[in-house]
Amino acid sequence: MPSRTLETTLDHEGFLVRQGRRSGLPVIIAIHSTRLGPAVGGMRIARYDSPADALVDCLRLSRGMTYKAAAVRNGTGGGKTVVPLLPGGPQRLDGQLREALLLDVAELVHDLNGAYYVAPDVGTSSADIQLMRRRTPYVGGYSATADGLGATTFGTAAGVEHAMNATAAHLWGTPQLRGRDVVVIGFGGVGHELTKRLLAQGAHVRATDIDPKRRSAVETSGAQWAELDGAYTLQTDILAPCALGGAFTSELVGSLRCRAIVGSANNQLAHDTVAQDLTQARITWAPDFVANAGGVMYASGLELHQLTPAQSLQRLASIEEATARILEDSANEATTSLAVANRLAENVLTAARAPHPNGNTPSTT
Repeated sequence: MPSRTLETTLDHEGFLVRQGRRSGLPVIIAIHSTRLGPAVGGMRIARYDSPADALVDCLRLSRGMTYKAAAVRNGTGGGKTVVPLLPGGPQRLDGQLREALLLDVAELVHDLNGAYYVAPDVGTSSADIQLMRRRTPYVGGYSATADGLGATTFGTAAGVEHAMNATAAHLWGTPQLRGRDVVVIGFGGVGHELTKRLLAQGAHVRATDIDPKRRSAVETSGAQWAELDGAYTLQTDILAPCALGGAFTSELVGSLRCRAIVGSANNQLAHDTVAQDLTQARITWAPDFVANAGGVMYASGLELHQLTPAQSLQRLASIEEATARILEDSANEATTSLAVANRLAENVLTAARAPHPNGNTPSTT
């Protein structure tokens, strides 16, 4: 992950930094809030230029999970795990080293006694969570759909589609995406599933990925391959960032040629002030922590709330409702969609009385 100057807060209930006793690798776990329920958040294994970059990212991501859960009233709080692959250390985790790391993280999560449930994220999968489940019950996202797609992947893509429908209705008067042009950046599990859903609606999709080997998968899906270099500035109706966050800077906004941004990436804006830049550029932005809430909603529906797959899927309609409300209020109040979404989440958090009593949160270490 390239080094960037990113904003974060220190309003977390706690975080810990530990060296895995089996793997020897650094593990960062941040719990932002348990006011609405146990913290839920994925485990990210990614390259970072420095430990400081990894810590900031973990703090940002855990806070985003809190706001995500609050905005859609998911009944959970926000946390995150980051395992940084640092310069001079291993850049791939395979075989025994990977298993050792997963057991290390599972042990640390278990010691939190239910305050935090770890789930898949960038660099991890449902299979990893299944292995960790041997050591601790405090895991999420281990379920899969009938065709084998991970619950968080499936739910995230379905939720982004809901957010796109709301955005289309706001901009063009209809939630239908038929005939709309969409550029999907990042063709991992979520990007692939989202592309399939958009094509089924009759949208025209161009997709790209940092890995050029995924070109064949893009073209097999029925989408058109686009080169990553310049993809953000392609002329399109909707830009769908589905890779890592922090991509949208004030400098990039001036080059964008899209009408809307709706995607699954977390923390899409390098700084909150970029939301104002987008508003001034007349680009509609569906706040990421609402648009991508489907993964945690669908998986926690199955695994925490004991709902059926159909009931869990039905819950995702609230993403479309929340996005529509945010965009409408943003337009009516002449303020950013980020400000409205933050207010929505903060109102829910303010109404909660105290941290969730299930377990202990980590002290800063």
